[in-house]
Amino acid sequence: MKFQFNVKVNDQDYLDYNTFWMIRSPYGKKQIKTFRITIAVIFAIFISISLFSGGFSIESIIGIIPMLIVLSLTQIFLTRFFSWSLKGTVKNLKKSGKMGYSPESIIEFYEESFIETTPENKTEHKYSAVERISIIENKMIYIHINNVMSYMLPLSSFESKEQYDSFFEFIKTKCVNIDIY
Repeated sequence: MKFQFNVKVNDQDYLDYNTFWMIRSPYGKKQIKTFRITIAVIFAIFISISLFSGGFSIESIIGIIPMLIVLSLTQIFLTRFFSWSLKGTVKNLKKSGKMGYSPESIIEFYEESFIETTPENKTEHKYSAVERISIIENKMIYIHINNVMSYMLPLSSFESKEQYDSFFEFIKTKCVNIDIY
Protein backbone atom coordinates (compact mmCIF):
# COMPACT_ATOMS: atom_id res chain seq x y z
CA MET A 1 0.00 0.00 0.00
CA LYS A 2 1.33 3.41 -1.00
CA PHE A 3 -1.14 5.66 0.86
CA GLN A 4 -4.02 5.28 3.29
CA PHE A 5 -6.35 8.09 4.27
CA ASN A 6 -9.10 8.30 6.86
CA VAL A 7 -11.65 10.43 5.05
CA LYS A 8 -14.30 12.45 6.86
CA VAL A 9 -16.73 14.51 4.82
CA ASN A 10 -19.86 16.37 5.79
CA ASP A 11 -22.97 17.80 4.15
CA GLN A 12 -21.17 21.02 3.22
CA ASP A 13 -18.41 19.05 1.48
CA TYR A 14 -21.06 17.15 -0.46
CA LEU A 15 -22.83 20.38 -1.41
CA ASP A 16 -19.50 21.93 -2.42
CA TYR A 17 -18.74 18.92 -4.61
CA ASN A 18 -22.11 19.09 -6.33
CA THR A 19 -21.80 22.84 -6.82
CA PHE A 20 -18.31 22.36 -8.26
CA TRP A 21 -19.56 19.60 -10.53
CA MET A 22 -22.50 21.67 -11.78
CA ILE A 23 -20.73 25.00 -12.31
CA ARG A 24 -16.97 24.55 -12.63
CA SER A 25 -16.21 21.01 -13.78
CA PRO A 26 -15.94 20.18 -17.48
CA TYR A 27 -18.94 17.88 -17.09
CA GLY A 28 -21.23 20.51 -15.60
CA LYS A 29 -20.01 23.30 -17.88
CA LYS A 30 -20.94 21.18 -20.88
CA GLN A 31 -24.43 20.55 -19.50
CA ILE A 32 -25.00 24.21 -18.62
CA LYS A 33 -23.81 25.26 -22.07
CA THR A 34 -26.22 22.79 -23.67
CA PHE A 35 -29.03 24.01 -21.41
CA ARG A 36 -28.30 27.66 -22.27
CA ILE A 37 -28.35 26.89 -26.00
CA THR A 38 -31.59 24.92 -25.67
CA ILE A 39 -33.28 27.77 -23.80
CA ALA A 40 -32.07 30.29 -26.39
CA VAL A 41 -33.37 28.13 -29.25
CA ILE A 42 -36.77 27.72 -27.58
CA PHE A 43 -37.04 31.47 -27.02
CA ALA A 44 -35.89 32.12 -30.61
CA ILE A 45 -38.71 29.89 -31.86
CA PHE A 46 -41.30 31.74 -29.77
CA ILE A 47 -39.92 35.12 -30.82
CA SER A 48 -39.94 34.08 -34.49
CA ILE A 49 -43.51 32.82 -34.25
CA SER A 50 -44.56 36.06 -32.56
CA LEU A 51 -42.87 38.19 -35.18
CA PHE A 52 -44.12 36.21 -38.19
CA SER A 53 -47.67 35.90 -36.90
CA GLY A 54 -47.74 39.64 -36.16
CA GLY A 55 -46.36 40.54 -39.57
CA PHE A 56 -43.38 42.32 -38.02
CA SER A 57 -45.66 45.08 -36.81
CA ILE A 58 -44.77 47.48 -34.02
CA GLU A 59 -47.07 45.53 -31.68
CA SER A 60 -45.29 42.23 -32.40
CA ILE A 61 -41.88 43.83 -31.93
CA ILE A 62 -42.98 45.38 -28.64
CA GLY A 63 -44.49 41.99 -27.70
CA ILE A 64 -41.13 40.23 -27.95
CA ILE A 65 -39.43 42.64 -25.54
CA PRO A 66 -40.70 40.77 -22.42
CA MET A 67 -39.48 37.50 -23.95
CA LEU A 68 -36.04 39.01 -24.59
CA ILE A 69 -35.91 40.31 -21.02
CA VAL A 70 -36.85 36.88 -19.62
CA LEU A 71 -34.28 35.20 -21.90
CA SER A 72 -31.57 37.63 -20.78
CA LEU A 73 -32.39 37.17 -17.09
CA THR A 74 -32.47 33.40 -17.52
CA GLN A 75 -29.04 33.40 -19.13
CA ILE A 76 -27.59 35.73 -16.48
CA PHE A 77 -29.00 33.96 -13.42
CA LEU A 78 -28.91 30.34 -14.64
CA THR A 79 -25.91 29.25 -12.54
CA ARG A 80 -27.32 30.95 -9.45
CA PHE A 81 -30.62 29.19 -10.00
CA PHE A 82 -28.84 25.83 -10.30
CA SER A 83 -26.88 26.51 -7.09
CA TRP A 84 -30.08 27.44 -5.25
CA SER A 85 -31.86 24.37 -6.62
CA LEU A 86 -28.94 22.15 -5.66
CA LYS A 87 -29.07 23.35 -2.05
CA GLY A 88 -32.74 22.41 -1.89
CA THR A 89 -32.06 19.01 -3.41
CA VAL A 90 -29.30 18.24 -0.91
CA LYS A 91 -31.53 19.38 1.94
CA ASN A 92 -34.31 17.05 0.72
CA LEU A 93 -31.85 14.15 0.38
CA LYS A 94 -30.73 14.72 3.96
CA LYS A 95 -34.33 14.75 5.20
CA SER A 96 -35.03 11.47 3.41
CA GLY A 97 -31.79 9.95 4.74
CA LYS A 98 -30.47 9.13 1.27
CA MET A 99 -27.29 11.15 1.02
CA GLY A 100 -24.98 10.26 -1.87
CA TYR A 101 -21.87 9.89 0.26
CA SER A 102 -20.57 8.17 3.34
CA PRO A 103 -19.42 10.53 6.12
CA GLU A 104 -16.48 8.29 7.01
CA SER A 105 -14.38 6.04 4.85
CA ILE A 106 -10.88 4.75 4.37
CA ILE A 107 -9.25 5.12 0.99
CA GLU A 108 -6.16 3.04 0.28
CA PHE A 109 -4.01 3.68 -2.76
CA TYR A 110 -1.98 0.81 -4.17
CA GLU A 111 0.25 0.65 -7.20
CA GLU A 112 -2.46 -0.66 -9.55
CA SER A 113 -5.73 0.37 -7.89
CA PHE A 114 -7.38 2.16 -4.99
CA ILE A 115 -9.97 0.89 -2.53
CA GLU A 116 -12.60 2.83 -0.61
CA THR A 117 -13.99 1.10 2.45
CA THR A 118 -17.11 2.50 4.13
CA PRO A 119 -19.29 0.99 6.85
CA GLU A 120 -21.71 -0.08 4.09
CA ASN A 121 -19.43 -1.36 1.33
CA LYS A 122 -16.00 -1.76 -0.20
CA THR A 123 -15.20 -0.51 -3.70
CA GLU A 124 -12.07 -1.07 -5.75
CA HIS A 125 -11.12 0.78 -8.93
CA LYS A 126 -8.16 0.41 -11.24
CA TYR A 127 -6.49 3.69 -12.13
CA SER A 128 -7.44 3.07 -15.76
CA ALA A 129 -11.05 3.71 -14.65
CA VAL A 130 -10.16 7.22 -13.43
CA GLU A 131 -11.30 9.74 -16.01
CA ARG A 132 -9.92 12.88 -14.36
CA ILE A 133 -8.76 14.33 -11.07
CA SER A 134 -9.77 17.78 -9.87
CA ILE A 135 -7.84 19.61 -7.16
CA ILE A 136 -9.91 22.39 -5.64
CA GLU A 137 -8.30 25.44 -4.01
CA ASN A 138 -6.11 23.38 -1.72
CA LYS A 139 -9.26 22.06 -0.01
CA MET A 140 -10.33 18.90 -1.77
CA ILE A 141 -9.29 16.33 -4.35
CA TYR A 142 -12.03 14.80 -6.48
CA ILE A 143 -11.20 11.55 -8.23
CA HIS A 144 -13.72 11.26 -11.07
CA ILE A 145 -14.47 7.76 -12.28
CA ASN A 146 -16.93 9.17 -14.80
CA ASN A 147 -19.21 12.18 -15.09
CA VAL A 148 -21.47 10.86 -12.30
CA MET A 149 -19.21 9.09 -9.80
CA SER A 150 -16.36 10.67 -7.86
CA TYR A 151 -14.42 10.14 -4.69
CA MET A 152 -13.81 13.06 -2.34
CA LEU A 153 -10.46 13.30 -0.60
CA PRO A 154 -10.25 16.37 1.68
CA LEU A 155 -6.82 17.86 2.14
CA SER A 156 -7.47 17.60 5.87
CA SER A 157 -6.94 13.84 5.43
CA PHE A 158 -3.24 14.42 4.78
CA GLU A 159 -0.91 14.33 7.76
CA SER A 160 1.51 16.87 6.30
CA LYS A 161 2.38 18.97 3.27
CA GLU A 162 5.09 16.42 2.44
CA GLN A 163 2.54 13.61 2.37
CA TYR A 164 0.32 15.69 0.10
CA ASP A 165 3.23 16.43 -2.24
CA SER A 166 4.21 12.77 -2.31
CA PHE A 167 0.62 11.73 -3.05
CA PHE A 168 0.31 14.38 -5.77
CA GLU A 169 3.46 13.07 -7.48
CA PHE A 170 2.13 9.52 -7.20
CA ILE A 171 -1.35 10.31 -8.55
CA LYS A 172 0.08 12.29 -11.48
CA THR A 173 1.57 9.03 -12.75
CA LYS A 174 -1.85 7.36 -12.62
CA CYS A 175 -4.04 9.90 -14.43
CA VAL A 176 -3.14 12.33 -17.19
CA ASN A 177 -6.22 14.57 -16.76
CA ILE A 178 -5.49 16.56 -13.62
CA ASP A 179 -7.20 19.93 -13.31
CA ILE A 180 -6.23 22.44 -10.65
CA TYR A 181 -8.86 25.02 -9.69
